[in-house]
Amino acid sequence: MTPFRSTPAGYVATWEPVEREVLARVARDVADLLSADSGLPEDAAESAEVAFTGVARVPRDPAVQRLLPDAHREDEEVAAEFRHLTQTDLAAGKVARLRGFAETVDPSVEPVTDPGDGDQVLVERDGAQDFAAALTDVRLVLAERLGLDDDGDVERLHDEVMSGLMSEDEDEHEDDGDPDEVSGFDAEQRVYWGGVFVAAGFAQESLMDELLADLRARRGTD
Repeated sequence: MTPFRSTPAGYVATWEPVEREVLARVARDVADLLSADSGLPEDAAESAEVAFTGVARVPRDPAVQRLLPDAHREDEEVAAEFRHLTQTDLAAGKVARLRGFAETVDPSVEPVTDPGDGDQVLVERDGAQDFAAALTDVRLVLAERLGLDDDGDVERLHDEVMSGLMSEDEDEHEDDGDPDEVSGFDAEQRVYWGGVFVAAGFAQESLMDELLADLRARRGTD
């Protein structure tokens, strides 16, 4: 996976076919999870106008709770009212972005026609913020599944993935293959999903760097 770079056509990166396939699948899985656990109508993400469908349901899945958190932690009534007024639109927007992201990167939807170009992912400028937002939501769900609660957890996971080594805690389970108590993943699964988390973060960071660079350049010419 190469970092995104700004081109006249938009933002371009080269991803391996497996990277495109995995991230497309994960994005669709997150969209399905979010849609089901938030009580979103099946056609809500397909419609430009989302009709309110009643009292919004508080998500049960901790990962979806990260995507749709309470607006006010100290006042349950305020939090419930805000969720009542905004959750349907917010969830529908997230689902639409995730599915749009999947369509953009899925190699079966956008196959490579010229092997010399590699597997290029092109993000049009007017869709770059939605693309980055979808990566954020993917990473939030993976973070919950991996038991990442703070920057320290993220840094340790990054080191594990980059080095290919297990942490000392996981090493205790090496012989019996027991899953991690926090994430429910065994060591091999943790490295795999940790790799997906790191790859999504790398793509998101490089895209945002290019977006900010373009913004600064435009301001400099105004």
